[in-house]
Amino acid sequence: MDLIAVAVPFFLLLIAVEFSYGLLRGRNTYRVNDTVNSLSMGTLSSINGLVIVGFSALIYEYIVDTLQLTQLPADSALVWVMTFVLYDLAYYWKHRLGHEVALFWGSHVSHHQSEDYNLSTALRQTSIDFHGFLFLIPFFLIGVPGEIIVTSVSLNLIYQFWVHTQHVPKLSFIEWIMVTPSNHRVHHARNDRYVDKNYGGVFIVWDRIFGTFQDELDDEPAVYGLRKPLNSWNPLWANIHVYWRLLVDFVTLKGIGNKFKLLIKPPGWLPENQLSSCKAKRTVDLTSKYDPPLHPLTRIYVASQFIATLSVSLPLAGLAENATQIELWAAVLFVAGSLFVHGYILDRRKHTLLWECGRLIAGIMLALLVPLGDQLSTILLTSSCVALLLVFGSVLFGHNLLTLKPKGSEELIRNAENQISITR
Repeated sequence: MDLIAVAVPFFLLLIAVEFSYGLLRGRNTYRVNDTVNSLSMGTLSSINGLVIVGFSALIYEYIVDTLQLTQLPADSALVWVMTFVLYDLAYYWKHRLGHEVALFWGSHVSHHQSEDYNLSTALRQTSIDFHGFLFLIPFFLIGVPGEIIVTSVSLNLIYQFWVHTQHVPKLSFIEWIMVTPSNHRVHHARNDRYVDKNYGGVFIVWDRIFGTFQDELDDEPAVYGLRKPLNSWNPLWANIHVYWRLLVDFVTLKGIGNKFKLLIKPPGWLPENQLSSCKAKRTVDLTSKYDPPLHPLTRIYVASQFIATLSVSLPLAGLAENATQIELWAAVLFVAGSLFVHGYILDRRKHTLLWECGRLIAGIMLALLVPLGDQLSTILLTSSCVALLLVFGSVLFGHNLLTLKPKGSEELIRNAENQISITR
């Protein structure tokens, strides 16, 4: 069974617990903008499956129907344990190639964009994993039942959730066998010594066997994020920015061989003496965080609207059973568009008023025209109408709620704009 959908409410609860614990201990690891962005990425990833049929399911059905495999017994404990362990080995190589091959890195990079490290980072997932099914084909071929594969994949992902925290220290001998918060912090770090290490999902022994293990060092704290920072809270751009840069370089590179190598070589590869058209022109400070200053009222507004968007996205699976395809697409596009606009406001972009008003009007129309259910329609309609009144009211009084500036923030705003120009 797919346990991820069951686990999501517990994930959100544990995020709230970790946030509260960090505040009580005076070691908060959350920022509103980063957390909203991570959860936005997770939301996009989850709704993606509602409108795109998974390749893995099609491949599984084709192999079973065409080769008429005799499946292994679904009630065998040995088959369950074997599948769980071997899938983690397959995951190790999928994960490793996701770092070492540019074409695959483009679909994995989104998980590493956060410059914070907390449980919400675990939910920052890609919406364009087009190659993951390849690593399931061996299980299809040997006749592992579908329910065992799905459950093993789900358990593997659920295990990985808890290791995304800074509050758990090293765990003695467990560090030698299992993936832990300590050795996974290394994996998310952009320090030279830590880059491209510790790929395991559940078992760290694969890294020890294949030479990719790195211990977390007391004298070198992890610095999180990408070595070429994204510097954006736009979840749509976060999914495609590597592929956009690959496309530009692919078109401009000379020679079929170079074009092919660009895709299969490690990220950033280019022929000697060739500069990428998207290469940063200035040095990026890897110790700083992208953090455009926002007025506290703007933060509260975006956070509340994100919660409303999340309330629309969670029941979309049920909506797929009751609504027409057009209505489902309308709801999905509204959620995706809302996540984009939330990021647009957090980035302090121009014309946020126009984008936000358009989004809120779309929310009102969706609540009135699509059968979301009485409770959900009421939430969406109320939150959209109230937000529209707040935004217009703030503009009438000469203080646009979406662009309020914190006191003394002019220099910080210029620095944030400069960060964007470096990486675009």
